Amino acid sequence: FGLMNVTRAFLPKMHERRAGRIINVSSVGGRITLPYFGVYNSTKYALESLSDALRYELRPFGIDVSLIEPGVIRTNFEATAVTNLHALNETPYSGALAKYEEMSKMADKFASNPIVIAKAISRAVNARRPSARYVAPWSTNFVLFFRAIAPQFVWDWAMRKVGFLSMKHLEEKAQDVTAAPAKPRAQTPTPHATAN
Repeated sequence: FGLMNVTRAFLPKMHERRAGRIINVSSVGGRITLPYFGVYNSTKYALESLSDALRYELRPFGIDVSLIEPGVIRTNFEATAVTNLHALNETPYSGALAKYEEMSKMADKFASNPIVIAKAISRAVNARRPSARYVAPWSTNFVLFFRAIAPQFVWDWAMRKVGFLSMKHLEEKAQDVTAAPAKPRAQTPTPHATAN
C-alpha cells in the first residue's frame, strides 16, 4: 500500500547516510478492536506490525521507526464511520447501532484537539532517542492499561457493552426484520464488511 511505497522510495538514501527517521501515524485502533470496526482496526493492526518489523530491521542502519497512536480526536472520522454503518440498518444490528450512534455523539464531547497529535509528531521528530510509540492524548494510556490487565472474558464483556451487543437489542430488530415484507437485496453485510 501507499505507506510501504513511500518508505521503500526513501530507504536507499537513509541506508547510504546510516541515519533516518520514519514516523507512521496509526491509531489506538491498532491495539484495541472495537465492535463494528473490524476492517478499519485490521488495517491499523497491519500498520502496527509493519512498523514494528521495520524498527527491528532498520535500527542497525541507524534508522528509527516510531508510531503515533491517536485516541479519540475531534475530527470527522466518527461521523463518517457511523454513516457507513447505516448500511446495516436492515439487519438485526440496527437497534444496537442506533444506541451506539447516540453514545458516539456523547463521546465526541470529550474528544481531544488535533493539536495533541501535532505535538506528538513533533516529539517523535525532535527526540534524541525516539520512542517506539507515542499515544495521544496521554489519557488514552488508561484504556490500554485496562486492556493489558483485564482477563479476556472481562474485556469481551466490556466490548459487547460498548457495542450494545445484547440480545435485548438484537432480538427486537430480528423480530422486526422477520415481520417486515421481504426486500430483494444483495447478501447481508456483516459489521466488519462495512466499517472503514
